[in-house]
Amino acid sequence: MMIPSLNKTIWTKLICCLFLAGCWDMVAAEQKSPSNIPAGYVVETVEIPEGITLGVGGIAFAPDGAVFLTSREGQVWRLQDEKWSLFADGLHEVLGIYIDPVTSEIWVMQRPELTKLIDEDGDGAADVFRTINAEWGLTDNYHEYAFGMVRDSEGNFYGTLNTSLSWVGWAGSSKWDVGRVHDGKMGRAARYRGWSFQITPDGRFVPWSSGMRSPAGIGMNKMEEIFYTDNQGDWNGSSTLQHVVKGRFHGHPSSLMDHPDFQGQDLNAISVDAYRELRTPPAVFFIHGDLANSPGEPVFNETGGQFGPFEDQIFVGDQTRSNLMRIYLEKVQGAYQGAIFNFIDPMQSGIVRNQFDKNGVLYVGQTGRGWRSVGDQIFGLQKVRWDRRTTPVEMQSIRLTTTGFEIRFTQPMDEALLKDPESFSIRHWHYLYRPEYGSPKADLTQVEPSNIQVTHHGMGVRFELPLLTGKVYEFKLNGMRSESGADLTNPIGWYTLNRLRLDDLR
Repeated sequence: MMIPSLNKTIWTKLICCLFLAGCWDMVAAEQKSPSNIPAGYVVETVEIPEGITLGVGGIAFAPDGAVFLTSREGQVWRLQDEKWSLFADGLHEVLGIYIDPVTSEIWVMQRPELTKLIDEDGDGAADVFRTINAEWGLTDNYHEYAFGMVRDSEGNFYGTLNTSLSWVGWAGSSKWDVGRVHDGKMGRAARYRGWSFQITPDGRFVPWSSGMRSPAGIGMNKMEEIFYTDNQGDWNGSSTLQHVVKGRFHGHPSSLMDHPDFQGQDLNAISVDAYRELRTPPAVFFIHGDLANSPGEPVFNETGGQFGPFEDQIFVGDQTRSNLMRIYLEKVQGAYQGAIFNFIDPMQSGIVRNQFDKNGVLYVGQTGRGWRSVGDQIFGLQKVRWDRRTTPVEMQSIRLTTTGFEIRFTQPMDEALLKDPESFSIRHWHYLYRPEYGSPKADLTQVEPSNIQVTHHGMGVRFELPLLTGKVYEFKLNGMRSESGADLTNPIGWYTLNRLRLDDLR
């Protein structure tokens, strides 16, 4: 994701002239409802007062219920009881926030540093900006974002650092032409670009994992496992969700300039095959163009059933397509992989950040400035709420078996359709790992299901397929309906197959 940090007025004019041939109003017009939304869910648009420009970069909730919103414009806003107040200003592109659930202490991730914001005089606005750590490198390259953040139970913070836009043809200057590998577009013009990092409670910077390109969102589940999303580009055939583990290499080689094992080595002398051996494959591929172009923050639905039949699944939005997606993960041979589905499409602007409140309402923070988004607003804040009564008609999950897959649904489905091979259009492909920008769907192959069996009293269907690791499987369900006659809202799901299952599902 590329979000230039230029003056708001300049970018507003550019967007108006280049993208829409007619200016977007900064004050939101009447919003259209999403054309694709599961039954029982509703999208509510939060009114942002005129005069506030809020390209949302972070969302967090205080113990008293107030929601804090950080902006790409360098501000932190508090929203409580429909009243807006400015908590902090003068920051640099704030793309993350964390609020302690007990003490209400606030930290934000600025482009140059992790900062603690302190309201010493109690007037409702920060008057002390305390630097906690600023040990990563930074130039004036617009692509060098710092994304954050999550915190574990021991008080360690985690964030991610974007690579530098280094190719002269794009960046417009040779001064950032550092660390490009095999003539890719992104490089490392400053320390630890393309790394995840830990900041300890005493403020130490610890490099954590390498090989990131544009790691626009980071999330943590209740087991304190960390995941991040990366955007399609050079060395990234399509956007991805990846499991963050200390020492792991995610695939973009430029960051290895800062790895102790590669000191003094010519990264361009190392082959693509050698990098492929070092790389841990993504847990899930986003399907570029069909589903997502620039995914943002992954957030786990750990609401105790307050957000419908998708507990423990990941919800993530896309900045370009303005849609909200969900991900079902499973662990196979000790590693995560799983399925991704569209959920709500489209919303009013590009989705970068989202968080659940204590009542299971999903706050969706949005920005369109600098990149065109399907949603026609330059910024916005919306809420997604489940009515707690209506069960949507969706594929709840796609799960790997020893001989194929099992699709489970949120409602009993028409068993005649489940048994009919014509109900399933299935194909697979892989993405090329290479320095070129993106990848086609390579070796696209249609496959036919066999030995179809209805399971779980009509809420599941199992079938056999040839299983190939390293492939993305697409499942399109043709005309599938529930037992009561309702159509699937989202009839396509995609499964990233990295490892084969040795023991069957129980």
